[in-house]
Amino acid sequence: MRNAKEFRDTAWNILRGRYWWAVLAALIAGILGGTAGQPSVTFNFNPEDLQHVKNFFSGMHADTVNAIFDALKGVLLAAAGYAFTYGIAFFIVGSAIELGYDLLNVSFYQSTDRPKIETVFSRFSIFGNALLLRFLMFLKTFLWTLLFIVPGIVAAFRYALAPYILAEHPELSATEAIERSKQLMLGHKGRLFCLEFSFIGWYLLSALTGGIGIVFLTPYVKAAVTAFYLERTGRLPLADGGYSAAGGVLPVPPQDPSGRELI
Repeated sequence: MRNAKEFRDTAWNILRGRYWWAVLAALIAGILGGTAGQPSVTFNFNPEDLQHVKNFFSGMHADTVNAIFDALKGVLLAAAGYAFTYGIAFFIVGSAIELGYDLLNVSFYQSTDRPKIETVFSRFSIFGNALLLRFLMFLKTFLWTLLFIVPGIVAAFRYALAPYILAEHPELSATEAIERSKQLMLGHKGRLFCLEFSFIGWYLLSALTGGIGIVFLTPYVKAAVTAFYLERTGRLPLADGGYSAAGGVLPVPPQDPSGRELI
């Protein structure tokens, strides 16, 4: 089984000559909510800022101050409504985009031709199932997080391959994709964690660019995670022309004697 460095090397080699196409695909997927990294807005409050605000308004008439605050309240409410609407649309549309983006990354390992960017949009045909998968993954991870942060992290890695599985096997249901991901990740969650953690230095460098660098890092990370998925399914190309045999074909999830689905 390959380690994190070997997955990174494999990803870098597979992107040679096609890296900028991968950047374009990552940019499209990111804008439409199909990548793991989600945009966030943070507000940093400094107690000294409150004094500056008080000083600014101290010399104004009360009616003027009230009018300004009413206008600011309207702007903040509008911004909050926009952010909420955008977040919901981001979550919904991104569910199908994520599957198409996964499928595109798998194609990097299947052909040396120029990638077909339109593949990113190829899974809107199973939009409902894609949305259900994203919702179930979010819900299950959230429920485990309520117990403690560590079980939530473990759950996230347990379901990590479900989007790949559904992207390649649209005939499956969302729950079947999750069950097969759980089976493939059994005993391998730590390996995927180490792979993603190995990019921490690159993420720190990206942060120095104000987040812009993440656009150029995402294809590299995604290609490495895709290599991990292909290894787990026994389809990662080897140097001798063969394929990895670590995972084999997608396993049929074991039946729970109680008939209940386990989170």
